Amino acid sequence: MITIEEEIWDYIDGNSSAAQRLTVEAKIASDPIYRSLYEEFLDINAQMAGMDLEEPSMSFTRNVMEHVKLEIAPVSLKTKVDKRIIYSISAFFICTILAIVGYIVANSDVTFQSIKLANFSAASSLDFSKYITPTFIKVFLFVDMLLAFAYLDSLLRRKRT
Repeated sequence: MITIEEEIWDYIDGNSSAAQRLTVEAKIASDPIYRSLYEEFLDINAQMAGMDLEEPSMSFTRNVMEHVKLEIAPVSLKTKVDKRIIYSISAFFICTILAIVGYIVANSDVTFQSIKLANFSAASSLDFSKYITPTFIKVFLFVDMLLAFAYLDSLLRRKRT
């Protein structure tokens, strides 16, 4: 909802639509409250139009920058990390990895079948589908992931030093 003051300021500034302008003109002509506010706002608008904007002096920026240069530069915050926290987090993750490996080994059904290489003449005699099981693939990928983490760790340690 637009207040009386907003309606009159929009009328004075010319920001109102034609229909709003006609209604405000009718209210100014008929209502003494609108007329008195309209006259006050016209006086304020005329006084504001006659004022010059204040500008800072030419050397204001230079003076401010000189004061900024004299200020003491803030020191970066140096905190010391407790090594016990790092060791406890590392121990947690190592225990978690060992628990996962133990769970995988305990629940895997690894059976070894004898491989007969005496009949090696035919290529069809070697059937690897019975040796490569889903559990074998999971264990193989997990070991590869651990080796990749170890390699990444050594690589990052080497770059840091």
